[in-house]
Amino acid sequence: MRSALFYPIVLLLLLACGPAPENAVPVAPSPTSFTVPVLDTAAAYRTAIAEYIKVFRKSDASFPDTVYIGRHAEFPGIELPDTIGNTFIRIVTPAEGEALKEGEHFAYLNIFGWFATGQAEFYVVNFTHGMRHWPDGRDDRHLRFAIGSGPTELVLDTLWQ
Repeated sequence: MRSALFYPIVLLLLLACGPAPENAVPVAPSPTSFTVPVLDTAAAYRTAIAEYIKVFRKSDASFPDTVYIGRHAEFPGIELPDTIGNTFIRIVTPAEGEALKEGEHFAYLNIFGWFATGQAEFYVVNFTHGMRHWPDGRDDRHLRFAIGSGPTELVLDTLWQ
């Protein structure tokens, strides 16, 4: 009885492993998988910070010359340049931010970023002197960028409060 089942199973396996039929079309990867650039995360954050600074430099001449960026759990482990948009940038821990909060022109930003196919979004939360945050979020901004053809090319799509 055992040998009666063995031969049909072996025959089935041999037929299953045979060559592909002549009219079979191989499955090729989608051409878009080769053309979609990988976004440079550090460049994306630099662009978002630069746009945020640009908005406030236009509306508030007293914008501080140094901005502290909070290194929180969702902030990626990236390095940023010392200056962005003629503003000094310092990435600090929340504890360091607490120690600096009494400075006269203190500006502390928490930045959250999301990336999807074709777009990058950032939400910037601004804390001022004494780690105060305006209840209406007047200094916070939500920025949406379209991702261009290169890994560092972002185009501002939408900016709102």
